[in-house]
Amino acid sequence: MTTDKAPISDVEHSVIIRSVGIASFLLAGIFIALLFFQDNLAKLLGGYADEATIGLMLVGLWLVVSSTIRTAVNHAKGLETWKLILAGLLTGLIGSVLTTAFLIMFPKVSKSQNMAEVTGATGGLILATTLIAFIITLFVVVNIRVKSRALGNLLEFLIIGATIAGLVWFATK
Repeated sequence: MTTDKAPISDVEHSVIIRSVGIASFLLAGIFIALLFFQDNLAKLLGGYADEATIGLMLVGLWLVVSSTIRTAVNHAKGLETWKLILAGLLTGLIGSVLTTAFLIMFPKVSKSQNMAEVTGATGGLILATTLIAFIITLFVVVNIRVKSRALGNLLEFLIIGATIAGLVWFATK
């Protein structure tokens, strides 16, 4: 009786592919559901429905990306850091691509009148979602990999500072 075990790299790749795939569909579903219920939020919150929808989308992005990375770490011990960062990036990228593709194919799902403008800017939305997913990924990887609390706090502070500096640079360019 032989017990052939899969090589470690195959297991790692399988875990990453499954985690990213499931999380991307979940993220797209969350985004689509929030856009579908945006009119109901408008009745409840008035003029702040767009802001509430974006805020809930960011919370969903944070939860899904961080869960993807933590799942990959729990199921494949010893994953390299770059693979974790890649998993977070791919989750944000694929989730936003699936969302925009769905909304282009089925524009009536989003009941907002601004959807024509949103689907016209799909490249920017995909890029923005991926960059936000990258920032979230860096925070999660720092929390998982860095054992020293002081060093972890310093790295998080540097990530926040670099994000602010990047936004200021982008806004003034």
